[in-house]
Amino acid sequence: MLGKRKVRKNVFELIFGYQFNKEESALDYYTRAYDNFVCEDDEEESVKNEFIGICENVEDVDAIISANLNDWKISRLSRVTLSILRVSVYEMKYLKLPAPISINEAVEFSKQFAEDGAAPFINGVLNNIAKKLNENV
Repeated sequence: MLGKRKVRKNVFELIFGYQFNKEESALDYYTRAYDNFVCEDDEEESVKNEFIGICENVEDVDAIISANLNDWKISRLSRVTLSILRVSVYEMKYLKLPAPISINEAVEFSKQFAEDGAAPFINGVLNNIAKKLNENV
């Protein structure tokens, strides 16, 4: 078993890549792209469900992100930063993953994959989102 971090990394990579391939359905893209990912059989279903879930709820997820950007527009975000935010927001809202875990993972991903300076930005946006999601419980 590779664990939740590897599942999350696969979902992040799928979400990032799908931004360049929106002419096909999320399921078709997943089926085609998934051959390039390393995952155990018991985790493949999690990757698929989370990727499809984000794609099906992307308008809601993006609205949550947009509402917390403070004088930024979602279109100004890099595709890497947007992908990291989408995964984390989906985890907190739909999977009910505790915010500190999801935020920490998002910040670690941003240090590894995003542009310099993205980690504090992502941390701030996700902390605002987590507070608002907890208020609505």
